[in-house]
Amino acid sequence: MSAAPRPAAPLLAVRGLAVTYAGSGGGVPAVRGVSLDLAPGETLGLAGESGCGKSTLAGAILRLLPRGTAVTGEVLLDGEDVLAMRPGRLRAVRWTEASIVLQGALHSLNPVQRIGAQIVEAIELHEPRLGRGAVRARVAELLELVGIPADRASDYPHRLSGGQRQRVLIALALACRPRLLIADEPTTALDVMVQAQVLRLLARLQEELGLAVLFVTHDLSTLAAVCRRIAVMYAGRIVEEGPSDEVFRAPAHPYTRALAAAFPVIGDPAFRRHPSGLPGDPPDPRELPSGCPFHPRCPLAQPECPDVDVRLRPAGAGRAAACVLVEPA
Repeated sequence: MSAAPRPAAPLLAVRGLAVTYAGSGGGVPAVRGVSLDLAPGETLGLAGESGCGKSTLAGAILRLLPRGTAVTGEVLLDGEDVLAMRPGRLRAVRWTEASIVLQGALHSLNPVQRIGAQIVEAIELHEPRLGRGAVRARVAELLELVGIPADRASDYPHRLSGGQRQRVLIALALACRPRLLIADEPTTALDVMVQAQVLRLLARLQEELGLAVLFVTHDLSTLAAVCRRIAVMYAGRIVEEGPSDEVFRAPAHPYTRALAAAFPVIGDPAFRRHPSGLPGDPPDPRELPSGCPFHPRCPLAQPECPDVDVRLRPAGAGRAAACVLVEPA
């Protein structure tokens, strides 16, 4: 009898990551001890409201945060700690091993440079020995891959629609064949129809190219449609994680339940209800509540919640949640 195959080692392993921004009144803790794994070819969704630390976590993985920001912990990319890399090694890893698609293409693309030239620049920087003809062919291939005719390479960003510009950002991120793609709210500024097109594109590329994708958004229903696993962040920590369909349909943490209830699921008879909002705002990271940081907004808060800071605990097969209502296994 043959031995069972070992699970694939994670391509990305974040361990105890903490990020503190410099502020005039002292440090601002934006990410507080986050750990997560992403296997090769896997798509992991990261959800939460604005201000919970999602984009900070995404930027910390590739060291894209402002100077003066304190970052501790480990970000292991194929076993190598990104946080310990020298500048030359870090430049070599960006784009070739891991790349990022940011929200707001108009803020990411150079408005006075043709889109093809921007992709050419990335390729020539990392593959200087590639001939000019091969580079042009690669640019045409990338644009066609994301559904843009190759002859649009000579266009400036303002001549493209919002959805096309977002596709250009995806092509740019894939220019040097990375194995990890971080998509930081890539559909936020797009209308619903274009959002669906971009999501289908990302799903197709992930399958065809075998990409590992970290998909960041505030919309839990979107993640349930495109990701197999979900991690939910609140006040700089992960408060729930597990298989996407189970987390969305039966949340173990009250915050996850509130996020799921905020978005309708069209065409699903089990979710024929009006979306409901969550009162209040996420806490100021400089003045976090005692105990569980969600307890001031939680409809299920218990008497011990202001005093007990619960960390992730098992909440079923492959699931974990940070809540006193979850009985420790």
